[in-house]
Amino acid sequence: MSNRIKVLLLVVIGIVLIGVGVLASIIIIQRLNLPQRNSESQTNSVMTQVVVLTRDMFLGDKIGLADVKTIEVPIDIAPRGALTNTADAIDKIIKADLVSGEMVLQHNLADPTNTNHDLSFILADEHVMMAFPASDLMSRENIIQRGDIIDIFATFQEVVQTVPDNNTTTTDGTAAEQEPEARTFTVDTFQKISITALVLETPEDPNADQSNLRTTSYLLALNPQDALVLKHLKDTGASFDLVLRAPTSSVQFDLTPVTEEYIIEFYGLQVLP
Repeated sequence: MSNRIKVLLLVVIGIVLIGVGVLASIIIIQRLNLPQRNSESQTNSVMTQVVVLTRDMFLGDKIGLADVKTIEVPIDIAPRGALTNTADAIDKIIKADLVSGEMVLQHNLADPTNTNHDLSFILADEHVMMAFPASDLMSRENIIQRGDIIDIFATFQEVVQTVPDNNTTTTDGTAAEQEPEARTFTVDTFQKISITALVLETPEDPNADQSNLRTTSYLLALNPQDALVLKHLKDTGASFDLVLRAPTSSVQFDLTPVTEEYIIEFYGLQVLP
């Protein structure tokens, strides 16, 4: 190989090495500048506070103080309607299942208060919402709260036709017909009813402490036929009492309606001859 060719090869190799060095330098400089650019981009991005959940929650759950917190996110990723203050979420009811860390949006919240009856979202298709008066002793003592499971006892009068006794006959030998009479019954009208919400009295002073407000009625989610029966009993003057169940109770009690005859037999009050 001549000296001239050797020189040309060395020149070519040198040019290639210089090109590789320049390219490597450019790549290294770009990589070194990338974190700085990202930092500058984050610094220049406007941040905002949003409210997020601290645990998974489900349709109908009520948000408490420990269920929400605020975090900072770029304003570009905060959706419209995202809450920025935890106070706006506390004591609200959620309209959909939400997961921990999810942003709380205004349209996913319901406010079950006297002035905003936003409760229809938790109704099943086969249920209706009915207001029931809070007039019994348990209610007057403010014992019943939202989410409690109750049974509704009722005492009412009903005109019934007494079945004639085969031994009771008239002078001509025919069975004597019994006149219809009003009888008093005490029954467990409905079992395992959940208190959907409370309706509280409206205070005269809007700034008054609302923790001591009296409950005026309960909102119950009922089967339409059950709601009709309950309305009939109310309209015909039945006397109601609510009894509180354990939070985990799912027992269907098999109870006997109480009448005068039941009391006489139960306590052995038969009149002696």
